[in-house]
Amino acid sequence: MAFVIAPHRALKDAHLLPELLSTVTEMPVAEVEQGMRLKPNQVFVMPPHTDMTMAGNTFNLRTASRPPGWPKTINIFLCSLAEMAGPRAVAVILSGLDGDGSACLKAIKDGGGVTFAQSDASYPSMPRTAVETGHIDHLLPAADIAKALLVLAHEPLPARELSTPRR
Repeated sequence: MAFVIAPHRALKDAHLLPELLSTVTEMPVAEVEQGMRLKPNQVFVMPPHTDMTMAGNTFNLRTASRPPGWPKTINIFLCSLAEMAGPRAVAVILSGLDGDGSACLKAIKDGGGVTFAQSDASYPSMPRTAVETGHIDHLLPAADIAKALLVLAHEPLPARELSTPRR
């Protein structure tokens, strides 16, 4: 399993994420560069001010435009992931503002992938919006999401065996 972190462009100090994450995992952590290949047991962090997509197992980056209102960088990535990974796609919507990421949850589910949302979010808008789509398999505290991902990495289970979404 590879881990891709796609933070909001608006996240202050997003450029520090690779360094911060490397202090809490033994996996290699890298800021994504154009053409970098996705590899298991690694953490990839989307660079700030960037839209990121996948073509096969390769990351494609482009400078993000500055539309009015909230950016949709997470939606762009998740839609690309759904197309590229199909049933191997896993989306996790964590604490955050607005509903970025929610628009592509249906695509993840339609492709046979699995979706999670954080139930104990400090900023619950993103996970709440995700749950409201009806396309979240698991609504769990962050620590339990990590445990469920370990289970999925070793032995995928049907959605009902991990948790039941709550609204």
